[in-house]
Amino acid sequence: MSRIELKKNALSANISAISQIAPIDKIYAVLKDNAYGHGLIEFGSMCADGGIQNAIVRDKKEAVALFEKFKTVLCLAEQKEFDAPLNVHFAVNTFSLLKTIPLGTKIHLKIDTGMHRNGIAMDELLTALELIVSRELLLCGVFSHLRSADELSSESFWQEKNFLDAKKAVVDFCATRGISVPLFHLQNSAGLFRSSGLGEFDMARVGIALYGYLDMPKAFSLPPLAPVMSLWAEKIASRALKNGQAVGYGAVGKIYCDTVVSTYDIGYSDGFLRVKADGEYLLPNGSRLIGRVSMDNICVESEDESVCVFEDAAMLATRYGTISYEILTRLNPSIPRVIV
Repeated sequence: MSRIELKKNALSANISAISQIAPIDKIYAVLKDNAYGHGLIEFGSMCADGGIQNAIVRDKKEAVALFEKFKTVLCLAEQKEFDAPLNVHFAVNTFSLLKTIPLGTKIHLKIDTGMHRNGIAMDELLTALELIVSRELLLCGVFSHLRSADELSSESFWQEKNFLDAKKAVVDFCATRGISVPLFHLQNSAGLFRSSGLGEFDMARVGIALYGYLDMPKAFSLPPLAPVMSLWAEKIASRALKNGQAVGYGAVGKIYCDTVVSTYDIGYSDGFLRVKADGEYLLPNGSRLIGRVSMDNICVESEDESVCVFEDAAMLATRYGTISYEILTRLNPSIPRVIV
């Protein structure tokens, strides 16, 4: 059976690198979408064991699965149901949700500082705060999201300035109403490393760096990060093929000399993208993947009982012209995740 291996030592090294620039209790592990394909329970447990105290997930279902492992779990996606454990908080992006969310719900208000995807507009902030108070909601956090932190541009400075203006407005509002000042968070993985610390904020939402990836221009000084995941497949069958024969759909997998080709139990139904027919893909051990990826199988010039299909999603992403996030999150949740 195919499997995903999760390396404890790699995650430990990544946590150590991140905690050099932000206190570990200020690092909120982003575990949404099945922990970027790594397995929500497995990777969440590894993070908790590694000292991470707070987590961020996509929805209430993920939050309920993890709430016992962390002090706080924040749901990023807007929900319709809010009957959750007391340490589960909910992100709010819209006025419509502010008007309907149950009284006493712990919320993090999102502000649109320039990404223009989600959040309350800057000029509507005070109106939103008044509504929060009138509806007796518990404002635990205020946040925004950087759109270009991983690029060599000045846009992050502009967004940070907008968010600092919003922060001042919220702090002043809290002072006049005698209510507690919430946590403020803006930085993602790229933003944290770009700023070399939390700066004027209270926490950072760290996702991709925990998993061992961070693609930023060389001008930024980044520590080495270690990919945590590797994808493995088991042999189904082997056959001896002759020079000139071809393998798989469309007969695009050419055999150039007498060799042994084996089929392995991974395919695009498992989330492994179809390798383009216009070039080779070499597995980490140097074996050649031959022909098109099938729904449930790949063919490899190998006789090994088990092969590592990839151990660095960034290299595979370069081949497909995409990003490591897509490679990781596509992997089928039914593939067993094994901690090694």
